[in-house]
Amino acid sequence: MNFGEQLKEIRTSKGLTQNELSEKSGIALRTVQRMERNEGKPSLYSMNAIGEVLGVNLTLLYAPDDETEKRNIMESTDQQLWAIAKKRAKFQRSLGAYSLVIPFLWMVWYLTMPEDIRFDHIPWPIWPMLGWGLGLGIQYVNAYVIEVGSLEQREYDKLKAKQ
Repeated sequence: MNFGEQLKEIRTSKGLTQNELSEKSGIALRTVQRMERNEGKPSLYSMNAIGEVLGVNLTLLYAPDDETEKRNIMESTDQQLWAIAKKRAKFQRSLGAYSLVIPFLWMVWYLTMPEDIRFDHIPWPIWPMLGWGLGLGIQYVNAYVIEVGSLEQREYDKLKAKQ
């Protein structure tokens, strides 16, 4: 019997509906429903609040079965992929803006600077181009070179190996 089934059995044995349990515990009805269907991993706060109303320690009952554990791993992987996708999309938007703004600044400089002194000084568009370019370089490394969660995964593997 999985956690959700146990929770439902305890709730019904106490004569409570999902709605009543939600109201008494202060936990959203949707969360109670998801817990009983074993959707996702319930928070400790939710389990403690509901357990208090039911008079049981739900954290002791919660031991994910293989299917739930696989689903949690998949959700974690999806979240990591989503984080990578967001970083890459942000970089691409920034690169697009850079590609439009910097040539515009050079055109403004070229058209407003008198010809006789145009090349006597360092052109001012060089500074935003270099600063923004450095920021883009850092953003690129963050989005395409450094893996999300890689440091956490290595530390987890080290801790697991010590056990």
